[in-house]
Amino acid sequence: MSQEHFILFATSIFSIISFLYIPKDKYRLALISFLIFQAYTWAATIILVQIGSIKYPVRQFPHATQGSFILNFLIYPTVFTWFILIFPHNTLLIRKILHYIAFISAIVWFIYFIATYTDLQEFKKGTFTSQILRLYINFSIDFILGHLYIRWFSKKVAL
Repeated sequence: MSQEHFILFATSIFSIISFLYIPKDKYRLALISFLIFQAYTWAATIILVQIGSIKYPVRQFPHATQGSFILNFLIYPTVFTWFILIFPHNTLLIRKILHYIAFISAIVWFIYFIATYTDLQEFKKGTFTSQILRLYINFSIDFILGHLYIRWFSKKVAL
């Protein structure tokens, strides 16, 4: 097994096992969080691959898609799901900002790791620094929009 397949296997198992720790009263919130972030990553991946910004040399379904299925449809949505589940609601603004920074940084630096040391992802345009900045901006927008949607979706409305 190559290191790329090992990383995909290990992170997939970790993601799947992490769902066993979701409290039963938060299943609905976890499911909508997971699905909304899958929609974001799916659209972003298609756009970035088509414009030639990124390439995924090692893919799970090479004939079906040019994106990485496990990264974009399992790992990143799992991170966002846990971001939503443990978000500090009634705390200071700085703690909320640090929560955003921690989770976004986890994804960005994971992408940096796999782009630098494996063939799971390859940046085709721009410098590595500009790609990292783009990732921070993109994931910040995705997390903010996703969080706003989740807050709207989970709001209790009296009929």
